[in-house]
Order: sequence, then C-alpha cells, then structure tokens
Amino acid sequence: MVIGLSSLIAATAVATPASAATKKKPQHVTCNLTLFATIKQPAATAANFGSAKCGKHFGTGVQQDSSTVKRTSLVSGTFTGPFRMFFDRGTISGTFSIGFVTMFAPATYAITGVVYKGTLKVAKGTGAYRNVRGSGTLTGTSPDAVRTTLVYKLELKGL
Repeated sequence: MVIGLSSLIAATAVATPASAATKKKPQHVTCNLTLFATIKQPAATAANFGSAKCGKHFGTGVQQDSSTVKRTSLVSGTFTGPFRMFFDRGTISGTFSIGFVTMFAPATYAITGVVYKGTLKVAKGTGAYRNVRGSGTLTGTSPDAVRTTLVYKLELKGL
C-alpha cells in the first residue's frame, strides 16, 4: 500500500505543477508621475525625465522616456516610444502611445495647456520585477508642454 500511495502522490505532483498552483491574480497599480521635457517642442522627437510614485508595489522612483512625434494637426498628435522606470528593487520597461491636444491663447498663440491620453505596455523588468508584465492607461495634463503630470493605471502580473 505504501508503494501505491507514493505513486499516487508523484502522479498528482506531476499533474499539478507548482507554478500553476502559485499564480497570482493581476495587481492594479496606480503611478503618479511628474515629468520634465528634455527636448523642446514642437520637434520630430520628444524625451522626458522625472519622478514616479507607484504605491506599495514599487514605491518611489524615476522614469525616463523617448518618443517619435506624429502630428495630425498643428495642435494634436501622438507620442510613441519606449519608457523605463527605475526603483530601489529593480526596473520595469515597455512602450507607450499617448495622444495629445495643445491649447493656445487666441491672440498670442502662447501654450495654455496640453491634455494627454493613451496606453502603455510593460514588457519586461529587472531585479525584484523581472517577472512583471502587463498594460494600462495613462492620462495627464501640462500647463506649458514642459512640465507634465501623468497618472498610470496599470494591471500587472508577476508582482
């Protein structure tokens, strides 16, 4: 009977891999970012650097991104490119696509604000976040096309 029981336990272990039993549900993560443009707009490319606050899963860190700019009009278009976020325990990186609409003062054509809305995909991580993958949405505003505040709403696996 002992041999039969051992065979049954071994067969059950093979049929139910440990990784399947320990898979976690996707985690919802919100990040608040304050970014500063490092390439003055309008231009064919863009880049930003700034702070990120992402709650208990990541804590505080910084983000760096770069993008190509595709304008659909004088006041709107899309930024598309890679991003990387650096935290104490590792990094996450991926790609984003963010649409923008710029508002101007009628008489002077001075920028009075920019509104952003888009999506992002987290494709890889390092350190404690090496298994992190997922996607999300982003929204934000800028008063001057230099300093931008964004909110990422992410759904991530591998945390």
